[in-house]
Amino acid sequence: MKVNKIWFFYYCSKVFYMFFAVFIFSRLTILGDTDRYLAGPTFGELSFIYNSTAMMDFFAHGLSRVASQFGAHLFFLSLSVYGVYLPLSKMNLTKNQLITVLIFLSFPSFGVWTSIVSKESVTVFFMGVILAAFIDHFEKRKVTKKLLLLVSIYLCLLFKPQYFIGISSLFVYLFLIGFFNLKAFGKVFVFLLFVFCSLMLLYILRDYIDMLSLIMPEHFESDGGSTRENTIWVNKYDVFFNAPYGILVAFFGPTLGEALSKPQFFLTFMESLVICLAFLYLSLKAMLLSVRRQSFNVHLFSIFFIVTIWLLFVHYPFGVLNPGSAVRYREGFYAFIVCLFYYTYLRLNFTPSSVRGY
Repeated sequence: MKVNKIWFFYYCSKVFYMFFAVFIFSRLTILGDTDRYLAGPTFGELSFIYNSTAMMDFFAHGLSRVASQFGAHLFFLSLSVYGVYLPLSKMNLTKNQLITVLIFLSFPSFGVWTSIVSKESVTVFFMGVILAAFIDHFEKRKVTKKLLLLVSIYLCLLFKPQYFIGISSLFVYLFLIGFFNLKAFGKVFVFLLFVFCSLMLLYILRDYIDMLSLIMPEHFESDGGSTRENTIWVNKYDVFFNAPYGILVAFFGPTLGEALSKPQFFLTFMESLVICLAFLYLSLKAMLLSVRRQSFNVHLFSIFFIVTIWLLFVHYPFGVLNPGSAVRYREGFYAFIVCLFYYTYLRLNFTPSSVRGY
């Protein structure tokens, strides 16, 4: 059997991160709930069918008893690798393009948190399978691995139901576009309708969302070394008014001040800076291309915007109060955003006929 060297080295890099996390990183910080999952306090209970934490206990502890703790880590590591491999295999990338995107999916934070027993590893897996199905649909190919897709949707609802809002919105948008065979102005209308409906949904649920934001600080230790003082949700509806700033901070993780005052955050800050600058550079490049072609691809823009803005919004309450939590939780959907962004970017740059067609 011929083994692809690029993917072989990528898998080896994940194994390296696994050992790094277990033997070195764990001495600097707690590896989330990894030790708890391996201990499996709820192992044997049927609640693993409907409870994500119990499911982690069931599989992590069960695998550790059969194949040792490293066997359990390798299983979850392999899940995350498959969640990266499947959507990228649908994109028909050149060797250099594949290497480029895998470099961004080899950064330390993503490498550490998705190479051990963690919910982030599982999230990368089911988000990758869902993204692969989207790419098949968008390319007008038959959606393969339907059973795996159903399992992934189940896992998404179990582990990250808040992510399903963005994912379902994307597929509803694509269904409406395809069902009515809409052209450029129709797609603009559907996109604006999506924005309007999203704002109306947030308005209807404004009091409930505001109540949840006010109890979020209770889930973070007030005396934690990296937990910030809650100054972002003080007044009524601050969760909405401060969302733009909160989204940026929650995605970025450590602020410049935290990076300079706490050495353990400096590398994470630089990593986030590189990621954001790369997104900004490629976005500006795509905009200049649109100006040069005198054509704006509203379809590709809508696809990326619809799912990304929801993912970032539902992530921000979990990350804005603690830079460590922000980075860790980000890794669950980070590969999804990177692969989707790169897919839309390449389609915009290398398929001019599709650009003019939307």
